[in-house]
Amino acid sequence: MFDQLTIGSWVIVGEHCSVRRAPLHRDGYLTFVFESGGAEFEFALTPGMLRRMVDLGAAPPLPEEPD
Repeated sequence: MFDQLTIGSWVIVGEHCSVRRAPLHRDGYLTFVFESGGAEFEFALTPGMLRRMVDLGAAPPLPEEPD
């Protein structure tokens, strides 16, 4: 059973990371594997969520919060 949102760690993906698609045994999800320096992180999301993320990335940046 998959939860709608499961978080296990904090991940920052930079330009230096390689990324590839990977099969996931759950219909309707896209799975990406990010790898850098021997560490891998798998990320699965629906195509609709990926489109929303791209739309959010194209929007003007949010102002930074003061320290």
